Formats: sequence, structure tokens, C-alpha cells
Amino acid sequence: MKNTIDLNLYRFLYLLSQQKTQAKVCHTLDISKATFTRQLAECRQRFDNELFNAEKGFYTPTLLCQQLCETISEPLEQLEQIPQLAQSYNANQHANEYLFSIINPLSAMLTIPLVTALTTEEQKPKIAFIDWSIESIETPKRGAVAIGIGGFPNELNERMVERKVSSVPIFAYVNDQHPLSQQQEIELNDMENLDTVRVSMGSLDLSAYYERMRKLTGVNLEQKLTVSSMSAALDCVKVSPYVFVGMYIDDQELPPGIRRLPLKLEGKPMMFDVGIQYHRAFYQHPIIAQVEAFIKRALS
Repeated sequence: MKNTIDLNLYRFLYLLSQQKTQAKVCHTLDISKATFTRQLAECRQRFDNELFNAEKGFYTPTLLCQQLCETISEPLEQLEQIPQLAQSYNANQHANEYLFSIINPLSAMLTIPLVTALTTEEQKPKIAFIDWSIESIETPKRGAVAIGIGGFPNELNERMVERKVSSVPIFAYVNDQHPLSQQQEIELNDMENLDTVRVSMGSLDLSAYYERMRKLTGVNLEQKLTVSSMSAALDCVKVSPYVFVGMYIDDQELPPGIRRLPLKLEGKPMMFDVGIQYHRAFYQHPIIAQVEAFIKRALS
């Protein structure tokens, strides 16, 4: 086995182990069938192993190939992230483009503070806020800093880093005709048999999160209605006996006839833990620390 190898062959080897067909690999790498055949032959020669069992155009990696790909996948991914890091980093700790993948309930609280903090006379970056999705954070656009903002903790893969940045109180919103509207606060137990409307959290909207909350509190809420935005949730509360559980909404943003009541669990305020998620390539990047500080300040 030779001691040196073209790094492009590592990428070819790993990609073929994942995609398993010549057509897909040729399309992804933009190479010809002849180049595919040549690179496969060189890989086999370098490692003195067939590496793949080919049958009817389908390439199944051998055990050695699987072990090799497990070893090279992480450093290969780190190498491919270097151009992105180089483009997003500069001495002023600013980026030219930010992509915030954020759950809807936090969007209203953080959009203006983040835009204001990141936009100056000298720096006017492109900023986008989208529904939370693991794909937008895991494979960020080249040159952009991609940060997820959502609940904490989450089940993420080894390529992602997650940090808790804050905890915010949770409130119950009811219309002024609701039986609970005369109370100064609401115990979570009082809501167990009531219908609630909730806001979808995008692809973070996993049943595991709500199951964890049920086990933590011992209370099972009837979430019969799911809507796409907080404004839609408040509209439902206004015309029906639904209860909306969410974060703080300013009085001027509340429709007439809706009350905001602190939500308690055994007399203590209920809190929602907020975390940020980003690709491991951005670990200890100064921009991440800067954005984290902005989020903490906005939610304090």
C-alpha cells in the first residue's frame, strides 16, 4: 500500500460509499465515466483491496471500505468547511451574510434585536431568518454564518454543536371570556383538560420534545390545534376557548380581549430553555460568541 494519496480520491471513495452508483457520483463530482473508472482503479490499487462489490451498477462497500470511510469522513468534512470559514471570518469579527434558522415563537423576540446589533454604518450584512431546519445549519451556504435558535436540548448529530444561552418565562394566553381569565396566574395542572393551540416549530417540531416535557411535569396537555404563527394562534384564542402557551408578547402586540397570564408549575415560573446550534466548523469562532451575546441581551 502506498503512503501518499490524492485527497480527491478520499472524497471519491467516501462519496461512492454513500451514493453507491456511478451516475450519482459522476453527477456530484462533475466527472466523466472514464475518470470514475480510473479513480476507482487507483483506490483499489492504493489500498490493495476491491473496496466495492459491483453488481448491476450498484456498488456495495466492503468491510475495509466501510472502516476507511468511517475514519476519513470527519477530517474530510472539516477540510471542505475551510473555504467557508475563511470567507466568513475577518479581523473585525463580522460576516457578510447571516442565516438564522429559528423557531417561530422566538422569531418575534429576536429578529429586530439581531438585525439592529449586526447592522452598522460600516457593516451591512445580508441577514435571513427562516424556519428551523437541521439542513440549513448542517450544510450552510458557503460564505454565510448559519446559526440555529430553538429550544434546548435537542438530539443532534456529531457534526453539530449546541449551547444553552438563556431561559425565558412561559405565559398562557386566554380571551377575556375564558374561565381562567379572572386569575392572576395559571398553574400548569389547571390546563390539563383544556384544549390548547400551539405554534409549529418547523422541523424541530418533534414529538420527543413534548414527551420530555410531559415526563418532566407530569402534565399531559391536549394539543388539538397546531398553527404556523403566533398571530394565528392569538386569532384562535380570541374567538374560541383555546389556550395558547407561549413566550412573552408585548401588550401593544396583543389583540384586544386577550389576557397574558404567568404560567406556573407548583408555584414556580415555568421557563423555556433557549439554545443555539451551529456546525462544528464554527466552534470557538468569534462571530458565534458575538451573536450569542446579542441573543442573551435580547432575552434578558
